[in-house]
Amino acid sequence: MTINRLKELLSKAVEKTCDSETGVVFSGGIDSTIIAVLAAKFSRVTAYTCGIKDSPDLEYVERCRDLTFDIRIIELYPEKIERSLAKIIRAINDTNPVKVSVEIPFYFASKRAREDNLSVMLCGQGGDELFGGYNRYLSFLPDYKRVEEIMERDVENIYIEQINKDISVCKENGIELRAPYMDEEFKNYAMEIPPRLKIHEVENSPEFSCVDIIDGKRFIRKYILRKLGRELGIPDSILNRKKRAAQYGSGTWKVLERLARQKGYKKKAKAAERKDYVRMWLESIRNESGESD
Repeated sequence: MTINRLKELLSKAVEKTCDSETGVVFSGGIDSTIIAVLAAKFSRVTAYTCGIKDSPDLEYVERCRDLTFDIRIIELYPEKIERSLAKIIRAINDTNPVKVSVEIPFYFASKRAREDNLSVMLCGQGGDELFGGYNRYLSFLPDYKRVEEIMERDVENIYIEQINKDISVCKENGIELRAPYMDEEFKNYAMEIPPRLKIHEVENSPEFSCVDIIDGKRFIRKYILRKLGRELGIPDSILNRKKRAAQYGSGTWKVLERLARQKGYKKKAKAAERKDYVRMWLESIRNESGESD
């Protein structure tokens, strides 16, 4: 059965990537929760969640308190984030505001994990690409062949687009980041699963409430992964959580926008006939830190 095989292969992948004590970059979403639950079978696990006060990630993490691992909350403040930006920009060699805001939780999670004397962390990267988590996949329905092609391309590019940056940011703090979903055997098996089991059309009363409606039809993204999560005993409140980009779940995007405005970059960008005022500010940070190095 597909779910049993998924569980077997992902458990094997997680076991291979665990240390005796292992950290998890944890958002309270299904991808990282599955990794943390499986890792706790092989290692002493601490999950690290970063976010601004009242951010969605911090709210959802509270619903995971009864699971089999410890949770550390790192509350982020604008001043704290601002002080980290030069290091993050240098680590990823990029001033794209979305990419920078995604890496902020990785930076602070790995920093705290290193302070706790850990050397290895796991992440849930790859779950969306392998199992149809992104909202943009819905726009290609009902053409499942096209959806599958887009997902395959995303899996192929994930290290260049995302994971290499995550690894670099964690390395800045002396942490080795590993991505169990990208284990070769697990990844190859997951890519053979029909896309209809990943973005699954449902009728009547669906078993999960995280339903997307497209042209009057109802779909559940990451359907088979949610089924695996249920088998692992993950709470329904997590299983039914819809995908939310890391920069929004943690609240870091809002902080970058607000800081850039406070420092006058919205006006500076307008004067320079640019709209990307956040990027303009991040570019100035890179230039200043480059001059000081």
